[in-house]
Amino acid sequence: MTPRKAILAAVCIIMVVCCCAGESRPDLIRSAKNITSEDQVGEWLTYYYLHPRPDLLISALRLMSKDEWFKKGDGQTPVSAFLAQVFLANPDRLGGWASDIASDPEDEKSAMTVALWMANDETCRQTLATVAKGGGPGFQEKVRVFSAKQPPNLLKDEITSPQFLDALWASFFATGDERYVWRLISALPMVDTKGDVSKMLIGGAAQWSLTSNAIQHGRVMEICEAQLNTLPDDQKPALKKVIDSAREKRK
Repeated sequence: MTPRKAILAAVCIIMVVCCCAGESRPDLIRSAKNITSEDQVGEWLTYYYLHPRPDLLISALRLMSKDEWFKKGDGQTPVSAFLAQVFLANPDRLGGWASDIASDPEDEKSAMTVALWMANDETCRQTLATVAKGGGPGFQEKVRVFSAKQPPNLLKDEITSPQFLDALWASFFATGDERYVWRLISALPMVDTKGDVSKMLIGGAAQWSLTSNAIQHGRVMEICEAQLNTLPDDQKPALKKVIDSAREKRK
């Protein structure tokens, strides 16, 4: 696979999360009691930080399971990162959510257990153990193995894959926290790493996704514009390219 094709492949992974083109359409879920369509789950995931609806979590998870999101390559990674942020913001709902999915398919439970592991606080760890007990022996062993590892720290760990970028975007969509966008901006210089296809791939994916989301999300554009003034001179051209491209496409 050529570097360019590899970068395009990474872009396809990020599109798992960036699935709702255009501006937010809150009317899709404003009065919804459950999520029943792909458009609704796209709005819920992509613009959660603008209009959070934690009450729709279980129906969203069930629709994604039904549509086999968690069987499509790395589809579980961004969803679990997103859910981790929702869990941290709603600890009082965790017990109810664990009960709700007790009899649901194991792919749902898997996405939820990974999210609880990524959230990495005491309430989430207790809930993870509860959800794990609801699966078969194979599922319980799988949870035991990954939960014994240290979960990623998205704000501090080295960015080593496009999947890490997916997790950053998912965390931003859940919270609107500018720090996740800062980390994506920090990956831009990698696109010019000569002779290192892996880093070029990450940098290219960061560049594409920042441009795409600066078009789609006013807050991303604002964060990029504010961050441009804080960067060293040698790092400004890459971000300026993103901003200029997004401005042109927003016209």
